[in-house]
Amino acid sequence: MSNRASILVVDDDERVRTFCREVLELQDFFVVEAENGAKALDILGKTSFSLILSDVMMPDIGGLELASKVKDEYPDTFVILITGHGSIDIAKEAIQRGAFDFVTKPFKMVELNQTVERALEVRKKHLSVLPSPELKDLYDLTVNINISKQTLQAYLNSLVNSLRKTFRGDSVRIYLSEEPGGLSLFRQAGSGNEDLLDEETWESISKAALSEEGGFLAGEYSRHSLPDNADVLSLMAVAIPSPEGSLGICMVTRSSIPTSFSTRDLKLMGLFSAQAGNQLMNYRMASNLREQAENLERVNILAGEFSSSLDTSQVLSSINHGLKAMIPFDLFGVFLSGKDMIPLSYMLMRSDIPEHILDKNFRSILEKTQNSGDVQLFLDSGVRDSFASPRIADWDLAPSVETLDLGEFGLFRGMIVLARWSKKKVSAGTPSYIPILIRHAAAALSNAYLFETSERNYIQAISALASAVDAKDPYTHNHSRNVAAYVTRIASHMKLPSRELSLLNNAALLHDIGKIGIPEAILNKASSLTDEEYNIIKTHPEVGYNILRPVTAFGSFINAVRYHHERYDGKGYPAGLSGEEIPFHARILAVADCFDAMTSDRVYRKSHGIDYAIREICQISGTQLDPEIAEEFLSVLKIMTPEDIIDNYLSMGSDQVTFS
Repeated sequence: MSNRASILVVDDDERVRTFCREVLELQDFFVVEAENGAKALDILGKTSFSLILSDVMMPDIGGLELASKVKDEYPDTFVILITGHGSIDIAKEAIQRGAFDFVTKPFKMVELNQTVERALEVRKKHLSVLPSPELKDLYDLTVNINISKQTLQAYLNSLVNSLRKTFRGDSVRIYLSEEPGGLSLFRQAGSGNEDLLDEETWESISKAALSEEGGFLAGEYSRHSLPDNADVLSLMAVAIPSPEGSLGICMVTRSSIPTSFSTRDLKLMGLFSAQAGNQLMNYRMASNLREQAENLERVNILAGEFSSSLDTSQVLSSINHGLKAMIPFDLFGVFLSGKDMIPLSYMLMRSDIPEHILDKNFRSILEKTQNSGDVQLFLDSGVRDSFASPRIADWDLAPSVETLDLGEFGLFRGMIVLARWSKKKVSAGTPSYIPILIRHAAAALSNAYLFETSERNYIQAISALASAVDAKDPYTHNHSRNVAAYVTRIASHMKLPSRELSLLNNAALLHDIGKIGIPEAILNKASSLTDEEYNIIKTHPEVGYNILRPVTAFGSFINAVRYHHERYDGKGYPAGLSGEEIPFHARILAVADCFDAMTSDRVYRKSHGIDYAIREICQISGTQLDPEIAEEFLSVLKIMTPEDIIDNYLSMGSDQVTFS
């Protein structure tokens, strides 16, 4: 782009015009001639000039009238008048009409050069201050448009409309890059007749403007020319700056207004772009803060969900849901192990991952930081779930793998693994909240694992105690097992859900755990018990309840253990409950317990036999036992013998206390 000042010489005397042009061109000015005022205005409508030298006396439009029109329509163009009659009156009127100065014919080359240089120097200072109506538009854009109170698109729409109005453009476009300094530009907003340029031209000029320091100016008398097929007279484009690099491009075109953009227009548009850059950076920072706040809130919610349960499967389900919602991955895996602990191995992975891929690069990457034996257990055992993904993965690529060592979360070893088969690393561009989320997941999973392991150990200990109780009496060492067989058969006959069958099985296996504290002399006494001894026996349901209460997994059936000696008529123990006040499972347990007591040999008596037991159940139905449940059990006994019930139960392998 040329930095030469452009000067229009207007005079009806060709000799004067020629003299002025030759003198000025020697100073490297760009000079255009016009033979009268009308011709000068016509040229001004098409080209902008720094300075006009005009004769005062001309046919049609004189110099004074021309100076007035230039002041009104082209305020940045200075006028020097040429007159043959220098006087105070001419000087006053010239100044009133907006002329900068005047020279008197005949004038010398030195006088002309000095006047022109002085005018251009003053004009340069004048433009550096930029006292123009456009600055009001820039002020309005700065003060009155708050990007934080509107959407990005609304702001950009306001900006293109402001640019079009300020620079009298026929069309305006704004392109933004994906990230500061990025070369890929995308149209974000436009105004006016955007069809004046085809898409290819818009895009090529936007890219060219990125490399132009100070902006891009194309059109008449500019270094850059417009394509032949462009239906515009002039175009300017300025990058939107930011400390991190260009954010995009602002472009304005003119076609219907026959005036080319000037360097001043380009400079002024640079101020608009700079302000837009400030606003967009503020918007980015505000958006990032909002996004971080929202994501941290989501992390807190998910962390709460992770730790809301001590059930390992539930925690894993929450972690799967949370991580999939916030980070892309092809494989999520967990491995936990410790002394005297059953290893936990779990993988959630894409359904299309080939098995040999896991056993090659993935295994070797894990073995760089993890024990090879643990990696073997992780890959070859445990639970696997799968999910479908629409993204095409290149399985030949080495996966990006992120691991979090779980050894710091307890007295065990383990890891959480995230893997992705992509050119982009799992952690590339990942916000800082993702490690926070994973650590919450690790803590929740570790707590659940430790709790479940502790409960499992406690349950095994209690099961051993329950077996010890039965073993204390050689005549009834299978009592708990038999009661479990009966209650599960009753529940099955009543079509109760499988979960309730499991609860009743556990309750039956542990229902006499409280007898661990009863002296053998009382339990195995062959003669009748004294009142004091009987009162000791009656404490075993409450003792059993207190033994089982610390285990969360037992919470659903411990009341069955506590109240299995209550009577339907309210005369039982320990609380004297009656009817439906007695927990439902306890009423089922009472029927099975009574039946096995009557059909088992005791140290103080032989079994009364099945027929007796059936008659007795009929007799005590409605007083000691719930009549409906008693009737259900009697219906079972019509189709199965007690031996069949027990054999069927043992064949199912249900004679172990399990998690409910």
